[in-house]
Amino acid sequence: MEPRYLFDAADLMVRYPNGEVALHDVTFKVKAPSFTAIIGPNGSGKSTLLKTALGMMKPMKGYIRVLGYDSQRDKAKIRRLVRYVPQRDRIGLTVPMKVKDIVLMGRLLKKLPPRLASSHDVEVAKTALEQVDMLDMWNHPFPELSGGQRQRVLVARALAGEGEILMLDEPLTGTDIESQDLIVKALSEYHENNEVSIVIVTHDLNPVHTMVENVLLLKGTVEGIGEPCSIMDPEIVARVYGPTARIVEYGGHKYCVMKDLGFDRHD
Repeated sequence: MEPRYLFDAADLMVRYPNGEVALHDVTFKVKAPSFTAIIGPNGSGKSTLLKTALGMMKPMKGYIRVLGYDSQRDKAKIRRLVRYVPQRDRIGLTVPMKVKDIVLMGRLLKKLPPRLASSHDVEVAKTALEQVDMLDMWNHPFPELSGGQRQRVLVARALAGEGEILMLDEPLTGTDIESQDLIVKALSEYHENNEVSIVIVTHDLNPVHTMVENVLLLKGTVEGIGEPCSIMDPEIVARVYGPTARIVEYGGHKYCVMKDLGFDRHD
């Protein structure tokens, strides 16, 4: 039986709208189901790769497939499979929505009108909020939450949805340590207990390094792919983040010190 691939990319090239090359010569495969982190410096093409996989950006050359579906030809099928948390969600904070409304979106958006929530939808939404320790905010106005709390609610919305893949673009940015820990723990447990692949774009491998199975290191192209320990290599890190980046070992752990990320730990 042939393996299923979460991602299968070959000779992929993508340009930004201004014509600048965002990604080039991108070729890699990741088996499914998988918990995968996509890392790299600012401007390395991490978000572009996700958007291209979802059919939101068109390759100039090559292809990327998601579970065997081509990102351009089969984009509608891919979007039905994916629960996506973008880097900057467009939920307006002036709209008086409650936490329950946000999380139930994950259940209702893929339903046909009139999109009414069933008792099962409510149960699933509450379970998702419980996973990120936000159930007590069920009736709380979403705009009144802190940045970390809002991000936990958006992750809960993805957990409450349906689809074989969760894609999260920088879900830990701007969150406090408590929120980071809760989000990472919820994603890890969800992956372990369900046949669901999780893809997380992050600048900092530290919060997820013990959870992820694969790391894709980008800097315009694939600079490394494999288990976290294989990516924490002095030569690879220096090539991607510059000569000042270095690996430090202390107390049985490896630390990657770099200007872009600060400390990035790997066991």
